Amino acid sequence: MIDNHVPLIFLIALFMKNYTFLPLLIVLLISLNSYSQNFAPIGATWHYSANNSEPPWDVNYILIESIKDTLVLGKNAKKLNTTHYSAGGDTILGETDIIYSDSNKVYLYRYNQFHLLYDFNANQGDTIYMIEPLSWGGCGGNNDTLIEVLVDSVKIENIGGVMKKVQYVRNLEFGWGIGGKFIESVGSDFYLFPIYCTFPPGIGPLRCYKDSLINYQLVPDCEELVVGIDKTSTLEQPTLLIYPNPSSGIFNVEMNAEQAEIEIFNITGQRVKQTTLNSYGIFDISNQPKGLYLIKIATSTETIVRKVILQ
Repeated sequence: MIDNHVPLIFLIALFMKNYTFLPLLIVLLISLNSYSQNFAPIGATWHYSANNSEPPWDVNYILIESIKDTLVLGKNAKKLNTTHYSAGGDTILGETDIIYSDSNKVYLYRYNQFHLLYDFNANQGDTIYMIEPLSWGGCGGNNDTLIEVLVDSVKIENIGGVMKKVQYVRNLEFGWGIGGKFIESVGSDFYLFPIYCTFPPGIGPLRCYKDSLINYQLVPDCEELVVGIDKTSTLEQPTLLIYPNPSSGIFNVEMNAEQAEIEIFNITGQRVKQTTLNSYGIFDISNQPKGLYLIKIATSTETIVRKVILQ
């Protein structure tokens, strides 16, 4: 499949050999340009995992659909609907978002204006300033928050049968989940919009993206729903208590296992503490910035993940 990364000079040279092909060349260039501008074409769908972070470890998913064209602030935009599907059988209609794309950039409608969401023109070493779109988990930023994202590298990769630009990115702002890759025409490999104050297995990653040209499927079943599985083992999980939570950074951990390895990670995935726990311990990470932390507790039979909030 020809993509907008095919050098145009090659196409021009090819068709200029025979002037009768010039009308075809013009149509081809227009179609390539139109598709490169058309992020979220009508009918496009994104499936994201949305698993419980507590027992019974239900596997859920979030579906985002591009449903209609709309005119907002003079821009030809797209309306996106979000639906949450629960393994327990519940279906909840979630957010409605408005986006538009132009010159390989994607903008999100927030606070009565459009703000930059993706810049697929950015290359290695460039910085992208994304607008804060969501505040989940009871914590969030301000309506003028900009998320600073560094592009570490850029590659051209096969995305669902089409060659697309992929930006490998790194979040420079504490507390935001943005994923590791921004994929041209698709968006983040974590969630379409940055999310504040959340950790896997809560939201993300991307399962599947599909439109009329791209079928990018990363899992066997985009709509998998599983009730009550244990992600770590079939054995009985140890009793675990973490308190107080939220805390100022000093908290207690109790469990009915003789020994466990403890690792604490910040929102960017950096390990801030590692130690061994014998049934009970007091932990102090008060020297770390406020926000959400992930505690990984591994015994000889189990691996448990819990969240701790510093405030």
